[in-house]
Amino acid sequence: MKHLIYFLLFTSAVFSQNYHYALDEAPVQTPPVTPPGGVNNQQEEIDYFNAYLLPIAQKATLQAALDKYGSVRLESGDYTGTAITMKSNYRLYGHPATTGVPYITIASGSTNVVLQSLRPLKDQWLNITLQAGALISNSTLKTIKNCKISAVNATLENNNFINITGQINFDCTSSGYFRNNKIIKHQSQGSANMLVMRGNNATPSYENVVVHTNYLGSIGNTSDLNNLKSATFIGLDSETYAGTDRALFYAQNIGDLKLASISGGLQFTTPYGYFDIDAANFYNIYNGGNTIEKSVISPRTNFFSLFAYAQPLRGSGTVTGFDLHLDTKTNDLVYNKAAQTGTITDAGTITKLSDFILGTKKTPWARPNLETLPDPLGANWKTERVGKPDQTAYIQNLINTNGIADLPEGVFYISSTLHVPLDSNHGIIGKGTGKTVIVGLKDDFPLISVGSQGANKYGNIVLSNITLQGGSVGVYFTTTTMMVAYQDLKYVVFRDQNHGIQLRQIFGLDNCFFEHIAFVNCNKGFFQDPMQPYTDVNGSSYVDKTVFYQSQFLNCQTGVSMLATRADNLDAWIDCKFSGGGTALNIAADATVIANCDFTNYTGTNVISANAFSIYSSNFSGNNTSGPTLSVLSANIEGCNFLDKANLFTPYTGQNLTNYIINSTVTGNVLANSQFKPQYIIAMNSNLLANPTFSKLLVNVNGGVPTVILNAAVNPYPQFLVSQ
Repeated sequence: MKHLIYFLLFTSAVFSQNYHYALDEAPVQTPPVTPPGGVNNQQEEIDYFNAYLLPIAQKATLQAALDKYGSVRLESGDYTGTAITMKSNYRLYGHPATTGVPYITIASGSTNVVLQSLRPLKDQWLNITLQAGALISNSTLKTIKNCKISAVNATLENNNFINITGQINFDCTSSGYFRNNKIIKHQSQGSANMLVMRGNNATPSYENVVVHTNYLGSIGNTSDLNNLKSATFIGLDSETYAGTDRALFYAQNIGDLKLASISGGLQFTTPYGYFDIDAANFYNIYNGGNTIEKSVISPRTNFFSLFAYAQPLRGSGTVTGFDLHLDTKTNDLVYNKAAQTGTITDAGTITKLSDFILGTKKTPWARPNLETLPDPLGANWKTERVGKPDQTAYIQNLINTNGIADLPEGVFYISSTLHVPLDSNHGIIGKGTGKTVIVGLKDDFPLISVGSQGANKYGNIVLSNITLQGGSVGVYFTTTTMMVAYQDLKYVVFRDQNHGIQLRQIFGLDNCFFEHIAFVNCNKGFFQDPMQPYTDVNGSSYVDKTVFYQSQFLNCQTGVSMLATRADNLDAWIDCKFSGGGTALNIAADATVIANCDFTNYTGTNVISANAFSIYSSNFSGNNTSGPTLSVLSANIEGCNFLDKANLFTPYTGQNLTNYIINSTVTGNVLANSQFKPQYIIAMNSNLLANPTFSKLLVNVNGGVPTVILNAAVNPYPQFLVSQ
């Protein structure tokens, strides 16, 4: 919300420049007719383009088309009208731009349903109902905007809800359940009851995992969790929550609750805290901002906390749950108000804490087995581009005339930059990353330049199903860009560029979703090029709440460079592949989340360089860096495998290192060096092969000196990104 205020007040002269199209009057050339031979698209693209295309003129037959063809894709425009029902194996794909659709019911007993890229018309809501009754399973709802997803007394298992903007209501109070569902990037703004998850005792609900949530400017109660056997939340952000009668994160009658990487804040006038939790076991790591102030946990709750600036209040009644937390002032582990300076010997306490730490071994999320990317032009692309006809004018004319340049299959060679205004109505769509390619005839200009035009200083572009190869930059967001928000990019491959995406001193990139984006053979794949120096007057050049999902960073000198002048907040990489090059991530950010990613074959100084981040269920192997794997002041590590022999952490002269290693295996030394004292590590249920003294159930390394708290054998396995 703060950034939106800045946006409204921002009047810098730099944005008063006129935005011109140099090619408006250029002759339009005939497009190519021969697509790249022998190269196919990625599987989801194949499914999309194989779906039956229902013209908008036939929108009244949408249900009949689904019943006949099973898989239907839509044009851009208004398909609203009679409500439709999705059944097993039905697929409905909206246009990458905007497709308005009617109310949707997913029939009980359905499996393998796909809803993708759908939204209502302006100022309306898209209602999606998951019907009560037989099990609904293995279905995916992805990039659904301004929606109300409702499952009242339904039975849900192993479904994916990805890039959802709106309300999610799973209310199984009377019957049904929801189990092992994933919610990845849930955002809601200016509404109440943004997330409801309510279960029952007869058919318990459990192991639903929510990764990356942004509650923005709620106007009433935000979340309501009740009667769940277990739930996990990673990456939870709030802005300007005031609440009507409860805390922002309200969870009652819960078994096991894991809440990690929470940030943002509350309106200081609210009498309610960030969370109000009644759970048997509450596992809390990394809190930023004022997330603990006024927060409450019940007297029965066993509470474990790391990186908390203060402790939450206990509710009224006799306290029966234990409290194990890190005192961030002394870096002591405190158990029931007593600092633990030696090994615990009381048998009852050992059993209680051991059971809490080890939990129950469950099934980890599958590794991100991403497809081999199509390479339509092959290794000789630079030689073959020589002398090819220039089709810059053809594409620019499509953009200027139609808004969206809908390119056919083929290879399009351009000699100068294509200009796309930032107004949410312009862009380029191809026929797939293996079928449509835009190639720079030279490498001294950006292929696509994006900038604000006139009064339009806030918005996004449309870009999907295409490979961008050569040129100096794939997509260049110019200094005329005010704020890029709610930007969805999908299935775009950037090849052989200095920078794949470059944010050139723009004001901000906020609440964006980059899906199946790939950077190959780039100097810097994603490059945040911020304003210098940072002030609130000339703009903050921030990247906040942006998610890279199932994206690949291959053979780039730096996969992601985000050295912001104002730390970026709550960005995430989920199910991504980083392989080859110098450095995977070089970032300056707060509350960064890395979830279920793989890092291999890096040869630079470090694999990741950052000030602070949290990483879950991620693997490192085959790296041969000249320095430690991580250059970081503070890292929260859970369920990870660091299998390279390099030291894990880089020493920083004069600065404390605070790192938490939980349920993980590390081959290299976790001490920055043997003489380095200002280093603090909590090692919990982790196998630290180079530091066998630390390989105990719970160890506090305070200033480089270890204190074994629980002297028991370790058995590391992920406990956050799991299913049952």
